[in-house]
Amino acid sequence: MTRRLFLALCLAAATLLTALPPSAATAQAVYVQDTDDGYLNLRRGPGSGHAILLRLTAGTALQITGAQGNWRQVILPDGMRGWVHARYIAPQYFAQRPYSFVVLATSDGYLNMRRGPGTRFGIIRRLHAGQMLLWQGAREGNWTQVQLPDGTTGWASIRYLGAVN
Repeated sequence: MTRRLFLALCLAAATLLTALPPSAATAQAVYVQDTDDGYLNLRRGPGSGHAILLRLTAGTALQITGAQGNWRQVILPDGMRGWVHARYIAPQYFAQRPYSFVVLATSDGYLNMRRGPGTRFGIIRRLHAGQMLLWQGAREGNWTQVQLPDGTTGWASIRYLGAVN
Protein backbone atom coordinates (compact mmCIF):
# COMPACT_ATOMS: atom_id res chain seq x y z
CA MET A 1 0.00 0.00 0.00
CA THR A 2 1.39 3.37 -0.90
CA ARG A 3 1.83 6.05 1.67
CA ARG A 4 -0.61 8.33 -0.17
CA LEU A 5 -3.35 5.66 -0.18
CA PHE A 6 -2.75 4.92 3.51
CA LEU A 7 -3.10 8.62 4.43
CA ALA A 8 -6.28 8.92 2.34
CA LEU A 9 -7.79 5.90 4.14
CA CYS A 10 -6.86 7.34 7.55
CA LEU A 11 -8.44 10.69 6.66
CA ALA A 12 -11.62 8.97 5.44
CA ALA A 13 -11.84 6.88 8.63
CA ALA A 14 -11.36 9.95 10.83
CA THR A 15 -14.06 11.83 8.91
CA LEU A 16 -16.50 8.94 9.36
CA LEU A 17 -15.79 8.63 13.09
CA THR A 18 -16.42 12.32 13.76
CA ALA A 19 -19.69 12.20 11.80
CA LEU A 20 -21.14 9.34 13.86
CA PRO A 21 -23.47 10.08 16.79
CA PRO A 22 -21.98 9.62 20.25
CA SER A 23 -21.97 6.00 21.42
CA ALA A 24 -22.27 4.63 24.92
CA ALA A 25 -18.47 4.41 24.99
CA THR A 26 -18.18 8.19 24.51
CA ALA A 27 -21.35 9.13 26.40
CA GLN A 28 -21.37 12.43 28.27
CA ALA A 29 -22.45 12.42 31.93
CA VAL A 30 -25.14 14.97 32.84
CA TYR A 31 -27.65 15.58 35.64
CA VAL A 32 -31.31 16.54 35.69
CA GLN A 33 -31.74 20.07 37.04
CA ASP A 34 -34.56 21.39 39.26
CA THR A 35 -37.72 22.19 37.31
CA ASP A 36 -40.89 24.09 38.22
CA ASP A 37 -42.87 20.82 37.99
CA GLY A 38 -40.40 18.91 40.18
CA TYR A 39 -39.60 16.43 37.39
CA LEU A 40 -38.36 16.07 33.83
CA ASN A 41 -40.18 13.76 31.43
CA LEU A 42 -38.15 10.94 29.90
CA ARG A 43 -39.80 10.38 26.51
CA ARG A 44 -39.89 7.59 23.95
CA GLY A 45 -38.65 9.92 21.19
CA PRO A 46 -37.20 13.39 20.59
CA GLY A 47 -40.20 15.68 21.05
CA SER A 48 -43.02 16.55 23.42
CA GLY A 49 -45.45 14.55 21.27
CA HIS A 50 -43.77 11.27 22.21
CA ALA A 51 -45.03 9.12 25.09
CA ILE A 52 -43.67 9.72 28.60
CA LEU A 53 -41.69 6.72 29.88
CA LEU A 54 -40.74 8.05 33.31
CA ARG A 55 -40.56 11.23 35.38
CA LEU A 56 -36.98 12.06 36.39
CA THR A 57 -36.30 14.19 39.44
CA ALA A 58 -33.53 16.66 40.19
CA GLY A 59 -30.02 15.26 40.46
CA THR A 60 -30.71 12.09 38.47
CA ALA A 61 -27.51 11.01 36.69
CA LEU A 62 -27.80 10.37 32.94
CA GLN A 63 -25.48 9.54 30.06
CA ILE A 64 -26.08 11.30 26.72
CA THR A 65 -25.86 8.83 23.84
CA GLY A 66 -27.30 10.90 21.00
CA ALA A 67 -28.88 14.19 19.98
CA GLN A 68 -31.57 15.55 17.70
CA GLY A 69 -32.14 19.31 17.79
CA ASN A 70 -32.80 20.39 21.41
CA TRP A 71 -33.39 16.79 22.51
CA ARG A 72 -30.84 14.40 23.98
CA GLN A 73 -31.02 10.63 23.91
CA VAL A 74 -30.01 9.36 27.35
CA ILE A 75 -29.50 6.19 29.35
CA LEU A 76 -30.18 5.83 33.08
CA PRO A 77 -27.97 3.81 35.47
CA ASP A 78 -30.41 0.86 35.28
CA GLY A 79 -30.14 0.77 31.47
CA MET A 80 -33.44 2.46 30.64
CA ARG A 81 -33.19 4.68 27.55
CA GLY A 82 -35.20 7.67 26.38
CA TRP A 83 -35.11 11.33 25.34
CA VAL A 84 -35.05 14.55 27.42
CA HIS A 85 -35.02 18.23 26.51
CA ALA A 86 -31.51 19.68 26.71
CA ARG A 87 -32.67 22.79 28.63
CA TYR A 88 -33.16 20.75 31.83
CA ILE A 89 -29.84 18.91 32.02
CA ALA A 90 -26.28 20.06 32.76
CA PRO A 91 -22.80 18.57 33.35
CA GLN A 92 -23.15 19.39 37.08
CA TYR A 93 -26.15 19.49 39.38
CA PHE A 94 -27.00 22.85 40.95
CA ALA A 95 -29.56 22.36 43.75
CA GLN A 96 -32.27 25.00 43.98
CA ARG A 97 -33.91 23.49 47.08
CA PRO A 98 -32.64 22.50 50.56
CA TYR A 99 -32.38 18.76 49.94
CA SER A 100 -31.53 16.29 52.71
CA PHE A 101 -30.38 13.18 50.83
CA VAL A 102 -28.94 12.05 47.52
CA VAL A 103 -29.59 8.54 46.21
CA LEU A 104 -26.32 6.57 46.00
CA ALA A 105 -25.40 4.13 43.23
CA THR A 106 -26.70 0.59 43.73
CA SER A 107 -25.65 -2.70 42.14
CA ASP A 108 -28.87 -2.98 40.11
CA GLY A 109 -29.02 0.70 39.08
CA TYR A 110 -31.97 1.82 41.20
CA LEU A 111 -33.37 2.06 44.73
CA ASN A 112 -37.03 1.25 45.42
CA MET A 113 -39.10 3.93 47.17
CA ARG A 114 -41.64 2.00 49.24
CA ARG A 115 -45.02 2.63 50.91
CA GLY A 116 -43.61 1.78 54.34
CA PRO A 117 -40.34 1.12 56.21
CA GLY A 118 -39.30 -2.29 54.88
CA THR A 119 -39.12 -4.56 51.84
CA ARG A 120 -42.53 -6.07 52.67
CA PHE A 121 -44.18 -2.78 51.61
CA GLY A 122 -45.12 -2.09 47.99
CA ILE A 123 -42.90 -0.16 45.62
CA ILE A 124 -44.00 3.39 44.77
CA ARG A 125 -41.20 4.29 42.38
CA ARG A 126 -37.64 3.48 41.36
CA LEU A 127 -35.06 6.05 42.42
CA HIS A 128 -31.83 6.47 40.46
CA ALA A 129 -28.34 7.49 41.54
CA GLY A 130 -28.04 11.24 42.01
CA GLN A 131 -31.72 11.91 42.69
CA MET A 132 -32.27 14.46 45.44
CA LEU A 133 -34.72 13.85 48.29
CA LEU A 134 -36.24 15.82 51.14
CA TRP A 135 -36.41 14.26 54.61
CA GLN A 136 -39.91 13.98 56.10
CA GLY A 137 -38.77 13.58 59.70
CA ALA A 138 -39.65 9.91 60.26
CA ARG A 139 -37.20 7.05 60.72
CA GLU A 140 -37.68 3.38 61.59
CA GLY A 141 -34.60 1.16 61.85
CA ASN A 142 -32.62 1.49 58.61
CA TRP A 143 -35.49 3.22 56.81
CA THR A 144 -36.38 6.90 56.53
CA GLN A 145 -39.37 8.72 55.08
CA VAL A 146 -38.43 10.93 52.13
CA GLN A 147 -40.12 13.14 49.55
CA LEU A 148 -39.31 13.72 45.89
CA PRO A 149 -39.38 17.28 44.48
CA ASP A 150 -42.71 16.47 42.76
CA GLY A 151 -44.31 15.77 46.18
CA THR A 152 -44.25 11.96 46.07
CA THR A 153 -43.58 10.64 49.59
CA GLY A 154 -42.33 7.20 50.56
CA TRP A 155 -39.67 5.24 52.43
CA ALA A 156 -36.09 4.44 51.42
CA SER A 157 -33.27 2.42 52.94
CA ILE A 158 -30.71 4.68 54.61
CA ARG A 159 -27.91 2.39 53.35
CA TYR A 160 -28.41 3.81 49.85
CA LEU A 161 -28.77 7.49 50.79
CA GLY A 162 -26.03 10.04 51.24
CA ALA A 163 -26.47 13.14 53.41
CA VAL A 164 -26.46 16.49 51.61
CA ASN A 165 -24.56 19.27 53.38
